[in-house]
Amino acid sequence: MRRASVPLLASVLLVVSACASPSADDGATADPEPAPATATRSATATAAPTVTAAPPAAAAVDASVLALRATRPATARSCGPQDVALSLTPVEPALGHRYARVALRNVSGSACTVEGYPGVGGQGQSGDPLVLAAEQRQRTGESAGVTRIALGPAAEAFVNVEWGGSLGGAETERITALALQLARGQDPVVARTEESLDIGNGTTVRVGPWEAGPATARAAACKVGPRRTPSGIKRFWTTDRRCYTSRWFAGAHRRMIPYGCTRAPWYAPSSRCTGGKGFHHGLDLDMPKGTKVYAGVSGRIITRGIGTAYGSRAVIIRSRGRDILLGHLRSRAVQHGDRVRKGDLVGRSGARGAPDGPHLHLEVRPAGGSYRSAVSPRRVAGLTVAR
Repeated sequence: MRRASVPLLASVLLVVSACASPSADDGATADPEPAPATATRSATATAAPTVTAAPPAAAAVDASVLALRATRPATARSCGPQDVALSLTPVEPALGHRYARVALRNVSGSACTVEGYPGVGGQGQSGDPLVLAAEQRQRTGESAGVTRIALGPAAEAFVNVEWGGSLGGAETERITALALQLARGQDPVVARTEESLDIGNGTTVRVGPWEAGPATARAAACKVGPRRTPSGIKRFWTTDRRCYTSRWFAGAHRRMIPYGCTRAPWYAPSSRCTGGKGFHHGLDLDMPKGTKVYAGVSGRIITRGIGTAYGSRAVIIRSRGRDILLGHLRSRAVQHGDRVRKGDLVGRSGARGAPDGPHLHLEVRPAGGSYRSAVSPRRVAGLTVAR
């Protein structure tokens, strides 16, 4: 935790995302990086217009807050401000320096990439850009290699940030928002925090290159659960052996039972199907207990009146006339009536209710409708094949 002597800032983490159509992930490939850059914003530079706290729908501020720009230009595959959610975690100070890690998660429905060093800057309490000495350089003792990182839905990358432990003066203006530019030519994304960042005018701030987060590194592995349950019934009622990522969950996982007609024995024969098949009203995805489940859309949380078959921790997100049900969760990170934004943690997967082994059940209905009115979740799920 941060030292008690350092005052807390009043701002909150602000990030937003927007959904795009699903596409295949790109592979991570090594790419040589230009020599690390060092720059100092001139104290006599023309001040940018005051930037006030943005509403929840905003994701970026004007590039005038930047002391250094990103080393790589934006491409058609680059992650943009509308695609990502940021979180900033300070690390215990050591040797007179401060450290923080900024994690970026792809909350869109399609793959995008980050590479090189991000641009960096800061916004002060007045709303004006801070006068920072900024550097793009890897931390001592860490690999200097730079890669292009492909982020499927819900995949993560991070950068390390380091700054000196002393301010330019007792009355210096403090930082209220750390700004990172994902790629050159884009507006920077702002991470506002209540944590203690003792950065002010004159502080030297160093930012490292983008690195793949643990979830991203594991995404292609796709470990599936046991092929048979204790009852001996095979649980994968599909011949599709591919692994999928999605903005709804961490990692990559197989489909167990698709939406529609199925031979899975837990569903009574349906008039909608032939050959005595039953009808499955949602999509089941195999995943270990404890897998993080995220809000793939923004909306209001409903936890009451869902029914016991989906477990006692099931969640509905009501969004734009639809109810998206997430069933069999082991735990919830939200409460009834909460408002969530795309990318927020909803809970963790489990085996509560009446599932045949741990998995996530995703179901889409008209708002207020029952399972009988469920429609295909294909577009909402936004599954992308992990490559």
